[in-house]
Amino acid sequence: MNPTVEAYTMAMPWYEPEDFAQLWALAQDRDLMPSDYEVWLERALLVMSELLALGRAVEIVTIRPAEFLVWLAETGLPNTASTRLRYVELRAMEDGVSLENSTCLPAPKV
Repeated sequence: MNPTVEAYTMAMPWYEPEDFAQLWALAQDRDLMPSDYEVWLERALLVMSELLALGRAVEIVTIRPAEFLVWLAETGLPNTASTRLRYVELRAMEDGVSLENSTCLPAPKV
């Protein structure tokens, strides 16, 4: 059996510096995530490095405030880590990445 990269792909939420403050302010669980982009970035890169060292592929999915807020309104879901991960997983699947044997990457711990 020859495993495919898609079978080992992790979807990882990604935030751009210009969007981070707005997304953080809108999060209902912001007390569980760093408020500083540089701190978040450092932790995200550490988690990504660990996954890559384990042989996992990482699908980075950028969360843009406008698109994400529309999706939240359509679904009626709260803006929490689990919801953001669900959004990221759906976006990754739309991009053609198979996450069948994977789960979305948890947010880096504070």
